Amino acid sequence: SDMGIVSYSDGRIRLRLDELKNPAAAAVVKNRIRDIDGIKNVEIKVLTGSMLIEFDPAVLPPEELFEKGQKELAKHGIKLEMPEI
Repeated sequence: SDMGIVSYSDGRIRLRLDELKNPAAAAVVKNRIRDIDGIKNVEIKVLTGSMLIEFDPAVLPPEELFEKGQKELAKHGIKLEMPEI
């Protein structure tokens, strides 16, 4: 499955989740994740269910981002597997 974390680099993470193809769900998730300290930008492409998160690793270490992101997505019934970093 190509769902979950598609790419990860320092300060950028791209996810692909079928649930984000729902515009209402995408808007809620985008706003909630954008409110986390250390998040610089969140872009969601509803057509592909792709979400790009840009963050400041000095403020928000990747492990913390994954944990907070996982919890936020879980509230919407979206399961996110942790990547191996």
